[in-house]
Amino acid sequence: MTILAVLGGTGALGGAMAKRWAQAGHEIWIGSRDAVKAQAAAAALKAELPDANIHGAALGDAAQNAGIVVLAVPYASQLATIEAIKGRVAGKIVIDTTAPLKPPKVGTVQLPAMGSAAVEVQALLGEEAQVASAMQTISAEKLAHDEPIEADVLVAADKKDVAEIVIGLIGDLGLRGFHAGPLANSAASEALTSILIQLNRRYFSHAGIRITGDPKGGTAATKPVQIIPVSGLPLFTQGDDLAAAIASALRAQGEALHGGDVLVVAQKIVSKAEGRSIRLADVKPSDEARNLAAETGKEPAVAELMLRESSAIMRAKPGVVIARHKTGHVAANAGIDASNVGEGDGAVLLWPENPDASAAALRAALGHQFNADIAVIISDSLGRAWRLGTAGSAMGSAGIAPVTDRRGEADLFGRTLQATIVARADELAAAASLVIGEAAEAIPAAIIRNAPYVHSATDGIGSILRPAEEDLFP
Repeated sequence: MTILAVLGGTGALGGAMAKRWAQAGHEIWIGSRDAVKAQAAAAALKAELPDANIHGAALGDAAQNAGIVVLAVPYASQLATIEAIKGRVAGKIVIDTTAPLKPPKVGTVQLPAMGSAAVEVQALLGEEAQVASAMQTISAEKLAHDEPIEADVLVAADKKDVAEIVIGLIGDLGLRGFHAGPLANSAASEALTSILIQLNRRYFSHAGIRITGDPKGGTAATKPVQIIPVSGLPLFTQGDDLAAAIASALRAQGEALHGGDVLVVAQKIVSKAEGRSIRLADVKPSDEARNLAAETGKEPAVAELMLRESSAIMRAKPGVVIARHKTGHVAANAGIDASNVGEGDGAVLLWPENPDASAAALRAALGHQFNADIAVIISDSLGRAWRLGTAGSAMGSAGIAPVTDRRGEADLFGRTLQATIVARADELAAAASLVIGEAAEAIPAAIIRNAPYVHSATDGIGSILRPAEEDLFP
């Protein structure tokens, strides 16, 4: 939790940032030249978010009480704001969101004589504070809506550690941040505001920027990768609101979902919530199922469910059935499992009917809850060809490209990679299984933070499945 002073928090951009940061668990001081106006804005936001820690004060007092100060004032008010907080920000990070717009020509780039508004702020404050520039390319109106935003933010700062702190806070707004170099480079971000205004006038509504490309195998991790268990979740039954339970559990443990997080959820709780538990006594085996049961030693009712859940039985021998599930995954017993079902020995659990859709629903609901653009993976523990033991594998996904194609990149010695395609979703599922476990751990979900991956709003898990015609061992 960080104490943030949002100076200009009564305005559109400042108010939207204050709300999202408060929802993410930060303490907020709304600052204004008029202390009464700031207090009124804080009270209104507090009424909307009763559990949030929000205050209002005059500019100087708000800056004094905070650990990080955010300038969200119009360019015309920048000098007066700096004068009001000077002496109150010693040793602090000051995030300048100012775009030097000069009405009426706001659609024309008009950078200050010093190169950028952020450079002016640093010059006015001197060595008293460490200034970073960010947020000039984000629409205040889009930020104000409680929806994920697929947009990126350029952060200009002279020190890498300052940039990383600011990027973390931008993640809490549900956005991706990138260190774009020294503070002088803020001129580019500030100039983009006028360009985006022109684009919005002609083509779009609330346009932003998105950083594309994958030169290093995905979103570069600027901090160590963390795996955070989601504890305190209940035993789920059909109809339970999985997203609400995960959100409640996260808040109870003082955690939140940040932009770029990957939430890995065990298939079992998804299947339970979706009513995929089946009592074997209710299953009537077909003749084909009885034949499969006789061949493998499986219960006839289980054999019947394997046939229903599969597009093909690929291998069958005593004690072993390998099937191609209707989703395209190849798995033992068509993914049917009796462990941790919790409904007695007479019940088994089937996979979700559409794991990608399940992941997408969780992503949408939890993204809304935490105002964060996240990825979701539905995982199960699967055996691997030619190896003993199981490992966490992705069986459904949303918000992430399941594979990262690195062909064409150079290796350490300059050789071009010819066949390197990374199963990123499987790697993340396996990493999460270190805390999710297999037996009585009671941790059916985990957050992976700062993981490198390629964002995708459209890819499903199908892109990780090898086409049947390429299978060397059908």
